[in-house]
Amino acid sequence: MKSRFFIMVILTILAPQACAQRKVVSDYNYRKAVEAYFQDDDDEKALDLLNKQIDDTPNHIDSRFIRARIYWSTDKYDAALRDISYAIKHYKGKPSVYKSTLWGLQGAIYDDMERYPEAAESYKQAVKLARKDNPEKVQSYHFDLAQALYMSDEFDNAEKEYRAMLKTDPSDVTAMIGLARFYRDKEEYEESLKWLETAESYNSEYGEIYKFKMQVYDKMDREDDTVDAALKYFELDDDAEAWYVADYAKKHYTYGVARIKAEMNKEDASSRWIVLLTRLYEDHCDYLHALELYNKVESEYGEHPMISYYKSSCYRELGQFKKAISEATKAIELSEDQSLYSHRGDIYRSAGMYKEAIADYQVSMENDPSSGYEYYAIGWCHELQGDKKTALEYYNTGIDIDKSYAYLYLSRADLLSQNGDYEAAERDYEKVLELDTTPEDGSCRHYALVGLGRWYDAELWMNRIIEAHPNDHGVYYDKACLFARMNRPEEAIKALEEAFKKGFRRFAHLEHDDDMDTLRNLPEYKALIMEYKDKPVEEQAEEPEITIETAEALVSEIQMKKMPGGTYEVPCTINGLPLKFIFDTGASDVTLSSVEANFMLKNDYLSEKDFRGSRRYLTADGTIANGSIVRIKEVKVGDVTLKNIEASVVNSQKAPLLLGQSILDKFGTITIDNEKSIMTIKYSPRD
Repeated sequence: MKSRFFIMVILTILAPQACAQRKVVSDYNYRKAVEAYFQDDDDEKALDLLNKQIDDTPNHIDSRFIRARIYWSTDKYDAALRDISYAIKHYKGKPSVYKSTLWGLQGAIYDDMERYPEAAESYKQAVKLARKDNPEKVQSYHFDLAQALYMSDEFDNAEKEYRAMLKTDPSDVTAMIGLARFYRDKEEYEESLKWLETAESYNSEYGEIYKFKMQVYDKMDREDDTVDAALKYFELDDDAEAWYVADYAKKHYTYGVARIKAEMNKEDASSRWIVLLTRLYEDHCDYLHALELYNKVESEYGEHPMISYYKSSCYRELGQFKKAISEATKAIELSEDQSLYSHRGDIYRSAGMYKEAIADYQVSMENDPSSGYEYYAIGWCHELQGDKKTALEYYNTGIDIDKSYAYLYLSRADLLSQNGDYEAAERDYEKVLELDTTPEDGSCRHYALVGLGRWYDAELWMNRIIEAHPNDHGVYYDKACLFARMNRPEEAIKALEEAFKKGFRRFAHLEHDDDMDTLRNLPEYKALIMEYKDKPVEEQAEEPEITIETAEALVSEIQMKKMPGGTYEVPCTINGLPLKFIFDTGASDVTLSSVEANFMLKNDYLSEKDFRGSRRYLTADGTIANGSIVRIKEVKVGDVTLKNIEASVVNSQKAPLLLGQSILDKFGTITIDNEKSIMTIKYSPRD
């Protein structure tokens, strides 16, 4: 956005053109500034020369423009606005820069300051003026205006601008994406998808299309489509962040892994795919696979501080603290980034090495004294050692410096409550609720709710966090802590066991965490610790993973049962419920009887939101009837799993479960051995 090319295009005619200003006084410093800015890439020298030029000729518009551009690029927004506003006000003579361009830059500065209403007003002026002085930029300013209106919550006006752009240029992909975003936020996903598919038909290589596609597919619960769009976005846009794409690629984990591995196997594969796969492994808490990849990257490309950083994180999650500390130390040695000390401090704290942790946090604090985290972390280390007085001092200081960090308020509230200062504690708990509003890993809202006596709400919030991060062992440990605080030991131990099964191994922390005090003397707790303390973390294997070799095609054989009349009964699972269906190519859809649907609804295999209205369906005997539409999240036949399949609920208690042609087509190639009653499915993930 802040590219020099933007300015170069505008000023290409500077050299041969004589301005009215140049006839009055020398513009030597200005011309040398242009040379320093464009040819030498020396902002400091250019700024010094522009200062001299403006001191001599305050109304030199071109100098004001370039100086504003330099200030803008270095985030000195106040100085940039002063220069650009002065240039707009005193615009006269024959400057090389268009007046519409001045208004456009003012809008861009307001944009970066997140002052969107002011940005919109500036872009309106840019659009109006560009119609006369720079018609080629009108469409671009229209887009900037639409974006600013959208960010100002003027959604209807933004939509009008996007549609106006399409009247001028029916092939404008950016306008189509703007409309797709508009309908996405209105939760009109089919309409949003329509605009994205139209944009794709004009320019299938534009990465932003697939960024929005993955978001829309995710909202529609179309998991495989979400993965496909996410990987296409990652392929086309070099600026696509691996952590962001992985968040969507994990919607169908095994499918995402297989698709990424297929990309990695290509001859000209970028190393970015390795980074993405590693990120996906870590998101799925599959740290062993992640470490394998990090070691591979390190052996091929050499040591790098970030590789050591990520390796140390994996070792920490696996409870291998000696290796974690070694890798974190290597990262510090390879980099000058002082924040890495805070990362190593976290590892020391997890290992129960509080003195070393505090020393590292102190180094990080000196680097950024305004960050609340280090005050919280040091306070927590003191609290874990039993020094609650010093802990409280750090929490107080941290809150005085950073009033946005929820854990500081929570930790102080807990200590205040223990000291009997319940009113002050309640104020801090309420502050946590004000600050912590997203059910993500790292949320502490549930603890504050317990402190306020709102146990039901606390448990509900904890479940929302687990739903968002079902494979993260840390959230199950948080659940154990929550139930321990609520004095529900049986549920706390069950949650702790789940954390261990998923890989939690921070036993040193367990020894000092006062949340565990209500459990320590229980035989079940002691037995659980003994069982897992020396037990290595096993590889994650929740679903059979499609390997590199089988990414091309998955072959599965299913033993069927021959029924009277020549049909076959085939075992399957629907949303995890074992059932048997009739293999019937004569039926068009998947159908469930009302008995099956009611049973699944009552036993949480279906939810009310899975029902999507009604439609007519075709039965095997050719009869057309009415039924409810229901979304089945998962249909599994043999080793093949399909996601998000639509089915019809037949208004008959005796109707069999049928899997008709609409789903059979999705399985790929199906062959039947009539002699052995075996169905063979050859399933290929989509390209």
